[in-house]
Amino acid sequence: MTSRTRPVLLVLVVVICLVLAEQMARGLGIERAGGLLCLANLATLVIGIKLGWRQALLGVGSLALLTIPAVLSQSDPAAGTVVMTLTALALGLSARWQLQPVFWLMVVSLCLLITNSPLTATATTSQLTRLVIGVLASGSLTTLLLSKLLPRQDGSGTPGPFAVAHSWRRALAYGALLAATTLITTPIALQHHWHINGLWMILTPFLVLRPFVRDAWRVALHRSLGTLAGVGLVILLAPLLPPTLPLQVPAIAMAAITAAIAARQGHPALMVTALTATIVLFNSNAADLPLMADKRLLACAIGIAISLGVMALAHPIEQRFRAVRTGQEL
Repeated sequence: MTSRTRPVLLVLVVVICLVLAEQMARGLGIERAGGLLCLANLATLVIGIKLGWRQALLGVGSLALLTIPAVLSQSDPAAGTVVMTLTALALGLSARWQLQPVFWLMVVSLCLLITNSPLTATATTSQLTRLVIGVLASGSLTTLLLSKLLPRQDGSGTPGPFAVAHSWRRALAYGALLAATTLITTPIALQHHWHINGLWMILTPFLVLRPFVRDAWRVALHRSLGTLAGVGLVILLAPLLPPTLPLQVPAIAMAAITAAIAARQGHPALMVTALTATIVLFNSNAADLPLMADKRLLACAIGIAISLGVMALAHPIEQRFRAVRTGQEL
């Protein structure tokens, strides 16, 4: 496969997988979960492109398992907070192998389940089972298509053993930092019934925080600007979209752009901008799109403020431990 045809084929694979996710949701009788399955498939695509099909399947399986407690925690802020806190801690531990920049995309779908589940608060066992099947089936099909139509360029289909990037202590500290933000954002979002807007408050720290606080300020700036720019882009595009055009069309287009930027190792701010616009479009109605985007802009700003506040508190602690460690080595 030439370098010229690969981006075209990538866009084709993204479109096929997202359209199939929408159709699968309809076929299972859970139409409202179409956006959720599309976002999960987008995360699966990015994981598969960067890490290989085995890790993509691991992400899909993990999301399917977490779907059960996420749905069951509806109307229970304490249970939802526990689910998000444990997820944040696990994602932080994955920083030992520098996997968190990719696997955090699965957190988008989990946050959506926690804040604005496509199932009712009195969801039946049958509905929950169909949702889990939908996540597993659509993610597995996406992984299969990606491995067959767009194999990794090294031809192996999967990377070699993961190199250790951080110590267990550093990974645990990062996980604790992420978990601390969820203990603030999740109860606020759920107790005050922010619904889909609460997603942005909970999700923003996952975008902003890094394992080393001292190295995170520039990344935090890029990702914060990307998040705000993505919401702003939707606000600007909303008046230009034809009223009869389903929002799934521009959402799929933005998803293809997101995957292309991720595959080309594009600037983090650009990827976050495209991803943010994708999420907003997949979970909005044409009638209230500008207002919804405006509310999400406020939620993002609050999430950024919480993230920067936690970083400011953690920075001197990190410096003290670093000084103690340096003194012991001397």
